[in-house]
Amino acid sequence: MVKIVSVPRINALGKIGPEKMSEAVLGEVGLDFEKISVDNENIAKDERIVFEGARKVFSKGEVACFVGGDHSITYPIFSAFVEKNKERFLIVFDAHADCMPAMKEPTHEEFLRGVIEENFVEPENVVLIGVRKIEKEEGVFLREKGIKVFGEIYDVEAVADYVTEKAMGKDVYVSVDIDVLDPAFAPGVNYSEPNGLSSKELFYLLKRVFAIRGMKCLDVVEVCVDKDEKYDFRTVKVAAKIVSDFVRVS
Repeated sequence: MVKIVSVPRINALGKIGPEKMSEAVLGEVGLDFEKISVDNENIAKDERIVFEGARKVFSKGEVACFVGGDHSITYPIFSAFVEKNKERFLIVFDAHADCMPAMKEPTHEEFLRGVIEENFVEPENVVLIGVRKIEKEEGVFLREKGIKVFGEIYDVEAVADYVTEKAMGKDVYVSVDIDVLDPAFAPGVNYSEPNGLSSKELFYLLKRVFAIRGMKCLDVVEVCVDKDEKYDFRTVKVAAKIVSDFVRVS
């Protein structure tokens, strides 16, 4: 059984929107969930609250699904994941590298660099999928650390084969920033990038990833509900399907 947790936290340098995501997405899913309550006013306090909430979930050994919020939630959740899982493997679906120099409480632009610099996961156990926007200093960091990056994808089956083979025997955490999709499939985001994955490609990859024996945790982030309204909540529905598929197979 999967523990579903709402995390409406944002730390995006003043950019708002994804704080409404969990309510909309989980309303679409229609399953029971718990909520980690934050006020999005005190960054350090909210960081601790999310960490402790995730720690409580992982302490029970439960497979978990966290629904954001923006990508800043991944840092405290993964920090808690570290305590119970020793052979960690992190798969990130995202249009952006999120490897800018990290602040004390990493924002949605820095969470991955923070996770790596804190030694929460070995760089060789990190895979980025769907990245199309990499700043110069992020590119330097990724190359120095030897992190595997799949940008525009031409052979989705080969990517799935690589990831599942590398993740074999490890404790797998998957983070899905919905802007990994092309804007045609997920228009309700704050930072859309062209030439993204199609829904078919993403769901094929997730089907393969979710079947990994060591799959322990999923987070889904970065739906901007207000922007999505004029698209008949297309992005909300895609995120809800990701959550539903994970719950169904786990």
